[in-house]
Amino acid sequence: MLRQQKINQFPVIILVLICLFVVFVSGCTQQDQKTTESTTETTTPQEVIKPAEDSEKTEPEAKPMIDPANAIAVIETAKGNIEFEFFASDAPQTSKHFIQNVSRGFYRGEKFHDVDPLYIQAGSSFTNDKLPIEKSEHPLTKGTVLMITEEGSDVADGDEFMICKETIALDEDWTILGKVIKGLEVLDSIEKNDKIVNITIRERDTE
Repeated sequence: MLRQQKINQFPVIILVLICLFVVFVSGCTQQDQKTTESTTETTTPQEVIKPAEDSEKTEPEAKPMIDPANAIAVIETAKGNIEFEFFASDAPQTSKHFIQNVSRGFYRGEKFHDVDPLYIQAGSSFTNDKLPIEKSEHPLTKGTVLMITEEGSDVADGDEFMICKETIALDEDWTILGKVIKGLEVLDSIEKNDKIVNITIRERDTE
């Protein structure tokens, strides 16, 4: 009789173990679901916020260009600075173009590739623009700034300029860009292949 009772208890023990296993597996599954939900709740806001942060980024506003009539160009060299004012009313298009080239850093690091007893010349290797010649009656005296014009051409090189070291006479038409107001002694000291450290534009000092 005792043997029979032991045999009858065996299926019960198996059933209990199966139930415990099912409960254990069910608990693990619920835990995994909670972990997944928790991860989803954590990552979803980041995925939503990231585009929002990007959408708030805006490009910095471009600085307004200084009115050429009130602008001074400062040519920085290792030997000192040369400053010139623009003849804005006589060469408005060329003055604006030169200032735009300066704002793009086109003259930074360029050389005075041609130095003559009568003038110095420099330009930019980044652009090859042509501009109509804007004629005027300014005398070509020491310190006069001109845009380079090829012989027989009716346009000026938009990035090549020269500064007179002495009074000169020219047969062709030239755009006279401006006049040196400070640094004539630096102008006289420039030698071939001296570098332009930078050119900047500042507003004319109020008097």
